[in-house]
Amino acid sequence: MKKLSVMVLAGGLIVGGMFVGTAVFADAWRANTPESIQIVDGQKSYTMKWGDTLWAIGQKVNIKHEKLAEINGINLASGEQYALPVGRVLTFDGSVVTVKDTDGSIYSQSVINEEDKIDPQKEVGEAVGEETTNQYPYSVSRESLSYPITFYYQGINMPDSVTLDFSQGNSGKVTFSSNGRINEYNATFDVTATKAIRIYNANGTADNRLRTVNVNTEITLQPVAEDTYYFGSGNNNFYLFINSNGGLSLITPNYAGNYPIEEADVMSEVLTTRTTNEQTPTENPLAGYSDEQIEYARVTESLLQYYGIAGQPIEISAIRNAAGAQVLPFNGSQTMTEPSVTLSFSMDGTMASTVIVTYMSNHDGSIRFYKIPNHYQDPRYETDPDWVNTETGNLLNSIQTLSISTAYDQQAAGIIGLISVN
Repeated sequence: MKKLSVMVLAGGLIVGGMFVGTAVFADAWRANTPESIQIVDGQKSYTMKWGDTLWAIGQKVNIKHEKLAEINGINLASGEQYALPVGRVLTFDGSVVTVKDTDGSIYSQSVINEEDKIDPQKEVGEAVGEETTNQYPYSVSRESLSYPITFYYQGINMPDSVTLDFSQGNSGKVTFSSNGRINEYNATFDVTATKAIRIYNANGTADNRLRTVNVNTEITLQPVAEDTYYFGSGNNNFYLFINSNGGLSLITPNYAGNYPIEEADVMSEVLTTRTTNEQTPTENPLAGYSDEQIEYARVTESLLQYYGIAGQPIEISAIRNAAGAQVLPFNGSQTMTEPSVTLSFSMDGTMASTVIVTYMSNHDGSIRFYKIPNHYQDPRYETDPDWVNTETGNLLNSIQTLSISTAYDQQAAGIIGLISVN
């Protein structure tokens, strides 16, 4: 398996030859696109500039970014961080590429073989796909990518990850992973007319949830098994594009499934990087709050970790239930035999991002809990009490035990003021 190349450059990362910036420097650094790099066919030399990436340079000179890394002394396979040698000069003479340092000394000299080219039919120094640039300005070159490429979902009711492999051509594989379950599909990689698509931002906030992007690269899935769970509402079209940080984004259907009617067309953006919660040590971050508030905040944070949800919720509510409360609010529901708490939290204010659980404290630092559906689409909830009785029995039989950690008290302190207790 090939490793993604990673390069530190002014506070950001180059992943797979593409830039993924940090929040601090995102406005100061932007990856140069192939169109913005001024190299014309037959040009004999090029000086690396601020904002260049190996991937974008490779598109203009028909050399795979892995080979450009090699001749510049960058070991992508090590996974170590490296800096792009800004000011270094690439000189082309047929298939021979000479790399010179800023003082004019020769750093390396290499012959570019057919397997080192993005398009073997073109010469070194000749741009790849130049004839389609104007017609498909947002396209992503299949040949320029290192496979397999894995994208990681953030949120609930979604797969854990999706992996693309088009290493053998425009016909390839798309593989989903969810809770240890693997689903593989045949897929095609195509260039299509420009489409404008509304997406949920991968790193969005409550105030910046949606944006519209233009795409030219479409991936179409075909099932290889009867299970088509990951197709959502029959949508098996995916799209690739280069995001504003110069990184690679994949657009997929919105598998969460429950969205406002005015957002029915919105798709999801997933990235090649995970977001993790980092903690800052502090003394007694929950000092001054009641035991009840602390419990709800800690349970929320532990559930975020349990479900692998990045970020912090913007709405949290807790409802205290007496013994004998119904498991679900429908006729025929079974009842709880002991007091419980129904806790719900939302990542962006929509039902699609809402987690609802009912839990009972074990009074030993752990809880027993079961997850409640956040939407009731089956009409039998309203019409069939016997079926509701069976469904609530299944929920009670699915109860799990979870230890409530104090390791996330810093994050818990950040959300405790959001908790509404009923």
